[in-house]
Amino acid sequence: MRDRAKVVARAIDSTVAQQDQANPFCGSSLMPMLILGLALTFAGMIVAVALS
Repeated sequence: MRDRAKVVARAIDSTVAQQDQANPFCGSSLMPMLILGLALTFAGMIVAVALS
């Protein structure tokens, strides 16, 4: 029974580790999100000026 508990615990640990890598707030994905946000902001400003 203890062996089964260890297997389940390892599976949960590996699942948590995979979710941490997919976290959008991790440092490796923040810079592309920042650049994309700035690009969309400037594009929106240009469209707003063009339509006004």
